[in-house]
Amino acid sequence: MKKWMSITILSCLLFLTACAATDTNKLTIPELTDRENQILETAANTALVFDYTADQNYKKVTLWVEKYEEGKKVAEPISELSTPMPGESTKGSIVFTVTQTLEEQLLFSASVSDAKGAASVSNQEELKTLKDMATLFNTNPQEGLLLSDNMLLAGIIYTSTTEGSPTSALSSDFYEQKEGYLDELKEYDVVYVLRASFEK
Repeated sequence: MKKWMSITILSCLLFLTACAATDTNKLTIPELTDRENQILETAANTALVFDYTADQNYKKVTLWVEKYEEGKKVAEPISELSTPMPGESTKGSIVFTVTQTLEEQLLFSASVSDAKGAASVSNQEELKTLKDMATLFNTNPQEGLLLSDNMLLAGIIYTSTTEGSPTSALSSDFYEQKEGYLDELKEYDVVYVLRASFEK
């Protein structure tokens, strides 16, 4: 509960202090203060933060997490959050965290906040071989992503620690969604892909 409260407080903090993006209809990665980083590191094992600006044409934002096992997509999203947008020009923040529990489970938490309020969701996912896996993650390296549907924001990889396993995060080609980009996921045991859709 404390961890979730920290994440909610941080979402509000980020909305008030870290919305530095000035370009409309774009998503950016803010530079966090040492204090914000400390809060995130205390609350979760992996934390990702994004800022967005949107004009009045955008009506809804949806976040979801897709799971891939050795490149094969699991049928349903692991976590999904949909929330209306205010119908006016707005700045907001997205915070996504993953926490490893003592029971070899992953707790996925996501929140979207703007001037009108915040929405959040939290889901647990069992990963039986978690203790024998290394974690790799990165965010989309493209700067100032234009808001659209099916945006690829980040990838979190859980891969075996045995010799010969890949030790690099997802490539720029993956984030640019070039032809056959999903084939890259076959190299890893489990990959969680965070996506977003901004709808008009």
